[in-house]
Amino acid sequence: MPEATLNHTTAPSRRRFISRAAGVAAGGTVLALSAIAPASSATAPAASPDPVFGLIEAHRSASRILMSVVDEKHRRAQTLLAEGIGLHPFFVAVDFRGAPTIFYTHTQIDACPDLERPDQAHAGLDVAISRHSAIVGDIDSVIADASDVVDERFDALVSTAPTSASGLRALLSYILRDDDAPTTIDLSEDIDKLEALLNSIEGALDQIAPVGARETI
Repeated sequence: MPEATLNHTTAPSRRRFISRAAGVAAGGTVLALSAIAPASSATAPAASPDPVFGLIEAHRSASRILMSVVDEKHRRAQTLLAEGIGLHPFFVAVDFRGAPTIFYTHTQIDACPDLERPDQAHAGLDVAISRHSAIVGDIDSVIADASDVVDERFDALVSTAPTSASGLRALLSYILRDDDAPTTIDLSEDIDKLEALLNSIEGALDQIAPVGARETI
């Protein structure tokens, strides 16, 4: 899975798109919900059976974990740079003419016949690779696993229809405005997730305001 990046600068365009799409699906009923007191997406009303609140919190928790491990990767990258190792391990060797050459792999060293001390180059590269691995560790795998959890919980969130007006409001508020919402997911480019969200909104409206009742709004 590609490395997750948390780029909040892309969020406004995605949110505007979702706002328009949700408005089309919900019609006048979503506007009518504005008369209902706003509900916090962090806390479900007392004794509320609406599953969307738990799903929001599950996704929020996973998103915060993902952001924390991405921050940890950035911290480790800064350590690499501070120690002069670089984001990719390398070794600088000198050829017979005294010219320095950067090597990133042992294959590159073997392919260079002009090195004065190829054994030294191999040993130096091994040291750099070992130190690089010690600092980076398995952070990429941790990020991939955390990203998978975020995706799974987001799929569950958008695929579950809220059963209350406060739950529907919380879902829309979370996706459109919450800082912990999935800002790395562009629903305008993921039709399956967008369709699942719109179907959930429609399902919620069927429970909150059946078709006959909507026509009177």
